[in-house]
Amino acid sequence: MKKLPNSRKGVALAVVMVFCIAILGLVTVLVFNTRSHRGSHTYQQDASRSLMAATAAMQLAIYKYRVLPSEYYKIHALEMQKNKGTADAAAINALNILKTAWMADFQSDNAGSPAARIKAEIDQSTGGNHSFGVEEFSLVSKTAQGYTRDYLKIRTWGAAGDTRKVLEELIEVRISD
Repeated sequence: MKKLPNSRKGVALAVVMVFCIAILGLVTVLVFNTRSHRGSHTYQQDASRSLMAATAAMQLAIYKYRVLPSEYYKIHALEMQKNKGTADAAAINALNILKTAWMADFQSDNAGSPAARIKAEIDQSTGGNHSFGVEEFSLVSKTAQGYTRDYLKIRTWGAAGDTRKVLEELIEVRISD
């Protein structure tokens, strides 16, 4: 019997080359796919941190209302007088002073405010730069047949990176029977 020449020479080299090319192709696809999503991951992270900051402002506003409701009721009474047209210049001036003082605690840019202390803790724990505040804090009354419902309308904002998010919430409160 005649011995055939070794026809398997070079097959191992061809198989290794095919596997290397396949792995190189997979790595290339992986690199280009993750490169195209890199911006969206940053955006999602900034969006979630912005919502976290807006939630912190919302909780601060609710807490202040729960602890000091009479201060806000003074503001609300003066706003009602202003809206009805029965407020004099001194009442309008008092309203502006009280409202500015009330809202100052909710802005993270005001040094020494509770919001600034919360901002410092958030920045330290996450390593980012956040800001937040309250845009609107008002009392809304809805009258129906035989009853009146009162709601706090709170609109807050939070920012992280280039992303800014806004939260709005209505909270039912009981003012009087």
